[in-house]
Amino acid sequence: MSSAEGEPVRIEVGAHGLRCLTSGEQERHFLCLHGLVDSLEIWDRIVPALEQRGRVSRIDQRGHGESDSPLGPYTRANLASDVIAVLDKLEVDETILVGHSMGGIVAMQTALDYPTRIAGLVLIGTTSECRGKVADWYERIALAGESEGCAGLARSIYGEKSNKQIKGNAQGIAHMTRMLKSLYSDPITPRLKEISCPVLLLVGEKDPMGPKASEIIRDALPEGIAQFEKIADRGHWLHIDSHETVVRAMDDWLKGEMK
Repeated sequence: MSSAEGEPVRIEVGAHGLRCLTSGEQERHFLCLHGLVDSLEIWDRIVPALEQRGRVSRIDQRGHGESDSPLGPYTRANLASDVIAVLDKLEVDETILVGHSMGGIVAMQTALDYPTRIAGLVLIGTTSECRGKVADWYERIALAGESEGCAGLARSIYGEKSNKQIKGNAQGIAHMTRMLKSLYSDPITPRLKEISCPVLLLVGEKDPMGPKASEIIRDALPEGIAQFEKIADRGHWLHIDSHETVVRAMDDWLKGEMK
């Protein structure tokens, strides 16, 4: 199953559907997973380059964009199973997951739960754990979404004066935010030693999540499987404001680790 060039399709994954867009025709496959309150369009700048290196799929995750919002709560395992269901419908045996922020968390969980389906991980500005203060912030975001909809989500994330528009289902996004909150009581970090596929870790020097979060992931992975790069003078959305650097780093990694 694939989408026509430039035309998203709805993929049924159990009792709910996810919007998916696939382009490119080469044998290698990439699946891009966006961060909290983003959508598949967030990858627009980097996809043309990825299409020259493989077939590229990207989805709106649960509650985001035009995808469905099944009843919650959501667990990391639920999100990983969504990824595998998409791969099954696309008839993809093995993929490289490219995950930003929340998408990186889902990518790591998928590699843990379904190791034979994941050829590699590209993790951009993500984390494997959080402190209590951050968990409390996630809960405030969820509560704002439940009480004030997407406008409340935007204000709680970006500030009262922000004009940022969020597209999706506020309750579904609240469930996703509480999934992130679980990184405090149930961090991924202790399980990272189980990952066996090659990993590329990219983080902006000025990422508000902090480069340390990516360094923690690097140090918890088995020795020798991770390539790490901190990109100077860049923040959280490297695939937007430094996409050429991301592609260059991916090329080096693909040549060295993914032959």
